[in-house]
Amino acid sequence: MQGNKKGTATVAIIVPVFNEAGPVGEVIEQILKVRGDASWEVIVVDDGSRDATPAVLAAFGDRIRVVTHPVNYGYGAALKSGIRATRARDVIFLDADGQHDPQYIPVIVERMQQYEFVIGKRRNEEGVPLIRRPGKLMLRWVVSFLVGKRITDVNYGFRGGRRKLYLRMLDLLPDGFSFSTTSLVYALKSRLNITEIEIPTAPRKGTSTVRMVRDGVGTLLLALRLVMLFDPLRAFAYPALGLMSVGLLYQVYIIFTVRLKVVGGSILLILAGIILFHFGLLADQIASLRKEMSVQAGLLEDRLEKIDGG
Repeated sequence: MQGNKKGTATVAIIVPVFNEAGPVGEVIEQILKVRGDASWEVIVVDDGSRDATPAVLAAFGDRIRVVTHPVNYGYGAALKSGIRATRARDVIFLDADGQHDPQYIPVIVERMQQYEFVIGKRRNEEGVPLIRRPGKLMLRWVVSFLVGKRITDVNYGFRGGRRKLYLRMLDLLPDGFSFSTTSLVYALKSRLNITEIEIPTAPRKGTSTVRMVRDGVGTLLLALRLVMLFDPLRAFAYPALGLMSVGLLYQVYIIFTVRLKVVGGSILLILAGIILFHFGLLADQIASLRKEMSVQAGLLEDRLEKIDGG
C-alpha cells in the first residue's frame, strides 16, 4: 500500500483498476481537475495489474493514494479495499475505463447531503453491448422481483454511499463484478434512503475483462444468490403453494369424478409442497442470521477504527 494513512476527508473517490494503463491516467486527471480545492480523497486500487498501470499511477505522486493488490482479486475486492482504506463519511465509485464522466462527481456529492445512497443509471443502455443486454434484463427482473419495485439499472459502477453502511454489508458482498448489484439489493431491502441519477455513458476504452460464457453463467448464479440471500422464503413459497394446490385440486377431482379414494400422486405433491415451504423457512432464517452477523461485523470494525483514531 502506498500513500498516507487513512485521512479525514468527508468524501473518498475510489477507482478500481486492472490493466487500464491506457485510460486511467486521463480519468484520474479529470477527477483531480473536478476536485479542485475540495477535501476529497482520491483512492486508486490497483487490482494486480500486469501492464504499465503501476507506472502511470506512480506518476501522480501524493496527489492520489494507491492501494495495491499483489494479484487480481476481483472488482468487488478492489472496492472493499478502497472502503477500508479511508475513513471518509461518503464513498464514490467510478471505473477507470473512461465510461464514467467525472464531471458528475459533484452532482453525486450534492445529492448525498440528502440521501444515503446515490445510484447512477445509463441512458437507454448506453455503453452496453447487445450480447450482454439479455443478462442485464434478467438481473433487472430478479432485482425488481426481490425489492418489489422496478429498477432501471442494477449494476452501474458510478455511484456513491455512506461508508458506514457499506461496512455493515461488506461481509455479504462478493469479490467479483456482482458487488454493485448485491449492494444495491441490500440497500433497497433495508429501506435505506436512495435516489437515482441519469448519467451519460461513453464506450469503454481498452479491452473489457468480461467474458460472455463465464459471465453469462455468473449472471445466472448471481440471480440465484440474490434470491437465496435476500428473500429465500418468497422464492420457495410460490412453488410450494403451487405444488400443494395442484395436489389438492387433483385429489378433489378424483373424489368427485371417480371414487372416494386417496390418490398417491396428490399426496406426494402436497408433501413436496410442504417440504419445499419448510426449506424456504430454514433458508430465510439462515439469510437473516447472515445479514445480522454482517451488520455486527461492520459495527465492530467501525468502533475499532474510532478507538484506533483516538
